[in-house]
Amino acid sequence: MFNTIQVICASEKDRAILRGIFKNLGADAVFSADLNDALAVFEKTRPAAVFLADGEEPPAEIQLRELRRVAPFLPIVPLLKRRDATRAVGLMKAGALDCAQSPWTEEELRPLYRKALSLNGTSLELDSLALRRGRRLFALGLAAAVGFTAFSGGLYLGFRKFSPRAQQPRSFYLPYAHPTGIVARADSVLVSDWYSQGLYEHNIKTFGIRRVTSLPDLTPVAMAASADSLWLAGTDGVIERRLLDARYTRAARTKAFRPAPDGACFDGLYFWTAHTASGAIVKRMPGDALEEMKTFKYPGRKLGALTCDKRFLWAADPGLKALVKLSLDDPERILSSTPVEQYASRALKITAMSAADGRIWFAGEDGDRALAFYKDEPK
Repeated sequence: MFNTIQVICASEKDRAILRGIFKNLGADAVFSADLNDALAVFEKTRPAAVFLADGEEPPAEIQLRELRRVAPFLPIVPLLKRRDATRAVGLMKAGALDCAQSPWTEEELRPLYRKALSLNGTSLELDSLALRRGRRLFALGLAAAVGFTAFSGGLYLGFRKFSPRAQQPRSFYLPYAHPTGIVARADSVLVSDWYSQGLYEHNIKTFGIRRVTSLPDLTPVAMAASADSLWLAGTDGVIERRLLDARYTRAARTKAFRPAPDGACFDGLYFWTAHTASGAIVKRMPGDALEEMKTFKYPGRKLGALTCDKRFLWAADPGLKALVKLSLDDPERILSSTPVEQYASRALKITAMSAADGRIWFAGEDGDRALAFYKDEPK
């Protein structure tokens, strides 16, 4: 529908206000509690515009970025909860059509609603005389079209059969800037970010955000996963075990480790942590306490990030500009070193790694942006 809009707002009180305003404006408003809900119904609702409440999680900048990734030309109007011209200019630079200032009233939103709908599309009137003349040409062109379709269909099938398939992108820039952990799953990739204190679940093919989980009581500096749990290390040195439910509910906490780990992984039998500044790699028992078994010294030039699978430990080494393979039995022995071409960027700082299904995933800061990419596991 041309008057269908989507409203992203978590507050029940604000939603009640907005519901009344948009009803009076004649809008068919579909409400979503957050970005995840909005993306889940976006394809079905096909809104003409999106209005989103500022000051909620995730930040409006991230919501703008993800919505524009799905629909680049969709009018998006943030609803500011306090009057702030600087904030409004910043959001419009980020891609917003305009911003509604507080307080939200029918008078404030009416021109923005009309402006959003007018930019979404333009009505066209068809020339009926031209249509009648066109019918005469249609019958003549139909026969030629059938023959051409048969020819082009054969040409297309031949092209599909003998032409190489397009390469799947191997690197993605992220809509946040400080990733600290990455976990690859069957059809998604989970990334933690310390600055926004959030977990971002991405589509593994397009890297569009599927879901965002806020971690208000934790600043994650490392992340690892086992078959039934997610492990998050905080700045205080405590590692939490979280359940793999919708909210990643906390199930257990360790004591505060010193020095505080900023790398973690599970090899299927033992848990490993790393302190990149000192190069310490610690092998731990897999229980909730993660008791220390033995500490090793990283044998390369500089430890940037660490991960593992059931066969090896893997390290990103900015000194060697390489992916380093280590033995699980003797982590102080380098088995191989493979160049990482992304280190050609002097600004790149790889901060997180994950190994899954024959791929090594990386995440890190690249100047004022964040980057995620993967490499096939070296043979």
